Amino acid sequence: MSSNPYQSNAQQSSATTTPRVVMVAFWLYLVTALAHVIGIIISATQLPAAQQAAKDQLQQSGTSTNGVDVDGILGATLVVSIVIGVLFIIAFIIFDLFMRRGANWARIVLLIVTILGITGVAGGFGLGAVGVIASIVAAVLTFLPASNAWFRAVKDRKRGAIQN
Repeated sequence: MSSNPYQSNAQQSSATTTPRVVMVAFWLYLVTALAHVIGIIISATQLPAAQQAAKDQLQQSGTSTNGVDVDGILGATLVVSIVIGVLFIIAFIIFDLFMRRGANWARIVLLIVTILGITGVAGGFGLGAVGVIASIVAAVLTFLPASNAWFRAVKDRKRGAIQN
């Protein structure tokens, strides 16, 4: 029982029980993260083909590398991309976990990431599209009336706990 005598039992229970739409959104955001993991793995397996394509392009154009190690540059680019991708996935999952706990700011961050991700639908060999679609559906679910009421109830419960 809450220490707020003006809060109804329905409001108290709605703040503690995560609505189904929020849980579905949580799992869809995890599908998005999984699609990114698979995309990173696929990208890593494409390094030999990218190296060969770069060498072929340089050879066809007759351009000299002036001693620049093309394989090294492509390898370093891949490593940096993987590190950034993994950090993004970790942050994305952390935001998703906070969203599931009722943090409205995390819901907004995930919405912004989803909006930004719409521009990358073609990436990741089709998996980018799966991730973006899952994110779009999840974002919509987190802003349905039942979700809005739950996020508001969690915020009110926290505000009531701070005041008391």
